[in-house]
Amino acid sequence: MFPLPMLKTIPVDLDSMDSRYTVLYHLAFMKNTILRALNNIHAHARKLQPDDPRLSGFLEYTAGCCDVLALHIHTDQRLFRAPILADVALEKLLSDGCVQNMDKVLKGANRLKKLAKKYARDPGEYNGDRFVTRLSFGVEFAARSWAQLHSIDATLLESACSEAEMRDCLRRIIASFLDQSDAAFLIPFIHSHHDRETSKHWPSISPEVRMTIPCLAKVYSRSWELAPFDVSTGRQRTSPEAPIPLLNVYPTF
Repeated sequence: MFPLPMLKTIPVDLDSMDSRYTVLYHLAFMKNTILRALNNIHAHARKLQPDDPRLSGFLEYTAGCCDVLALHIHTDQRLFRAPILADVALEKLLSDGCVQNMDKVLKGANRLKKLAKKYARDPGEYNGDRFVTRLSFGVEFAARSWAQLHSIDATLLESACSEAEMRDCLRRIIASFLDQSDAAFLIPFIHSHHDRETSKHWPSISPEVRMTIPCLAKVYSRSWELAPFDVSTGRQRTSPEAPIPLLNVYPTF
């Protein structure tokens, strides 16, 4: 089951393309950062011991990852249910699969977060096997993410709305996502879980924001000690393991 497979992306500047065709890639890049985080938690959970000085940072990191996952799912739902053309929601222009039932995923993430908080209060009780068991929701998240992205038909969007309407909808949803997040965690999280080999253009941020990343990374500095990529340079922190395949099989729920 683990490592969870990555979703298909493209290594181009999405902002220079028709947003009706790139919306699924914006989603795929964000979902891949979360999938890498879940893989990373799985890879380290059994290796850490109660007396490991890195454990507290790892638990803080896990709880933050669960928050990002939950916020992403809720933002996804707002994106597809938001009016994009007059009063017509985006999901009405696409198939039903664009809004996946992520209830089990949300419950699983909440249970993992609670366990991380419990161990943070009493690190002597930490149990890596139990921690890994709580990650089982990641399999469903990966499968439902695959199903969601394969329900997005750009040709339907092209015939139903303008590029400007789609771009404005994306802009509003992204702004909402950022407004509801803890930027000091979210921005370093994205940069420490995005493989720049897949795209040097995503995430698209202003030069001003890019300059603040080192300062933001200090706020939750312990959270990035075991992250897969260096927050500032994008370099992989550890030697690469076996390649993580693309998710190219039909999901089962």
